[in-house]
Amino acid sequence: MTPQDILTQYGPRESMEYDVVVVGGGPAGLSTAIRLKQLAAEKAQDISVVVLEKGSEPGAHILSGAVLDPRSLTE
Repeated sequence: MTPQDILTQYGPRESMEYDVVVVGGGPAGLSTAIRLKQLAAEKAQDISVVVLEKGSEPGAHILSGAVLDPRSLTE
């Protein structure tokens, strides 16, 4: 199937434009997005910020062994 066939059958993809894209919805990504919005508000500007997270919800991967020692959960 050629790209033209795909466009004909399904139509164009949707897209959205943002000023800032933060990859990762962990503590650092969320705090970055919040701080950017705060700084913009201080200057009376409005910026669009999006946080991309591969998990089902922001912070879904925080309880991995790389961040938290699972022994404390067992205890």
